Amino acid sequence: MIQILLAKMQGVDVEVQRSDGGWSTSTHDVISIDLIYRIKLHELPISSEMWAMIDKKWKWAAKDYGGHVFFYTDRPFIFEEDLDWTYESGNACECALAINTDGIDWQKSLTKRPEGV
Repeated sequence: MIQILLAKMQGVDVEVQRSDGGWSTSTHDVISIDLIYRIKLHELPISSEMWAMIDKKWKWAAKDYGGHVFFYTDRPFIFEEDLDWTYESGNACECALAINTDGIDWQKSLTKRPEGV
């Protein structure tokens, strides 16, 4: 609960578990002891084991506006006019892996490859 309170105070998105087992963004400032909370996921759920199977040239991953995951050799940025990720140099390719991106905000999904993997 302390982590949830700290996250709320810092403006980090918090989710509350619904009665159907799903998750919704918590919009209340009050935390109830009877509910289950979690800090909202932003990075893509790509484990170190998954990164190890991906060519080392791909240093970044991000979910695009349409929900597709792409890998990048150089850090991409959001191009406001297109409402999507873009890059000035390097390469990109669409991910062929099945990655669950449900509930992850595409604008906050930029994920860096872990060091040493």
